[in-house]
Amino acid sequence: MCGAGLLLVWGKQDIDFISGGMNMDPTSLTLWPLATFSLLVAGVCAISGVPLGRLRGWRKTELSARSTLFQAVLTWQALRLGPGGELFSCLDRDAWAFCVSPFAWQTLTSVYILLFTKDNKRSAALVALGAWLFGAQVFPVAAVLSASGGLEQLQQIRPELITVWVHSLFGLVWLLNWSTFGASLRARKIIDDDGYRKWFLLRPSLGWITLFALDVAAFGPFTSVMEYFTSLGGVGLIK
Repeated sequence: MCGAGLLLVWGKQDIDFISGGMNMDPTSLTLWPLATFSLLVAGVCAISGVPLGRLRGWRKTELSARSTLFQAVLTWQALRLGPGGELFSCLDRDAWAFCVSPFAWQTLTSVYILLFTKDNKRSAALVALGAWLFGAQVFPVAAVLSASGGLEQLQQIRPELITVWVHSLFGLVWLLNWSTFGASLRARKIIDDDGYRKWFLLRPSLGWITLFALDVAAFGPFTSVMEYFTSLGGVGLIK
């Protein structure tokens, strides 16, 4: 709930800034200590859930481990871009390998579910699609971090984009945790497939997209919608 509250606060700040109700430094990350604490707590919870998954079979363990790897990538990127991020620069050179690994794992799992299980195919396909949509945020950050001096260039020419990216990554951590929680409820028959798709996949994803749109409108990290696409989400802004 802490994560959801922070996302609502950031969204409210965007709306107030757009409407002229407040001044805001587009390069500052408000409530960053609380956001960092929330990320670390979420990481501890994810790691602790892996051994507990063995009580419900190997598929639950696999889900927990896969979600933990996704969360590790998102958390590392968010902390790397945030204040004091140089403390987390040890993975910069291997950023691509680290960041692509959970997507490869997700693809193998999705293929297995679609071809060899009786799980709801629609939900499985939505999960697979949603996971790869994470790449629209994860891959540009990986490209910038792996480029020599890439982050430093971006901080000089478009520092407001860093803020947008951190908010987006934080939102993805929350979305990942929320969808994993929903998958656990579905496995225990507390909710059905329709409820899972509606309340743990589609509507939360729309909330994340809405925050991204508000951030872009408030901070203006791109000169136009076209620049977002032509720069591949911001990668093309660095030389």
